[in-house]
Amino acid sequence: MSLYGEAVAAIKSVILIDERVQSVARKLDRLADEVRDMKDRLIRLETMVEITRGDGTVLRIARDPARGANDPPD
Repeated sequence: MSLYGEAVAAIKSVILIDERVQSVARKLDRLADEVRDMKDRLIRLETMVEITRGDGTVLRIARDPARGANDPPD
C-alpha cells in the first residue's frame, strides 16, 4: 500500500474512533442525568420515611463515616 493509502486509512480510522467516542460521551451524559434523577428521588423517599417514623428516630441508610469500610455491620 502506498504512503497516501496508509494516510487515508489512518484518517478514516481516527474519524471512526472520534465518532465512537462522541457516541459514548452522549450515552454517559444521559446516564449521569438518570443517576441524578434517581438520587433526587431517593432523597425524597428517605425524607418521606423519616417524616412518617412515629418514634422520632432517624433513618440511616448511608454508612457511618466513623466506622471503617471493612467493619462488619451491627
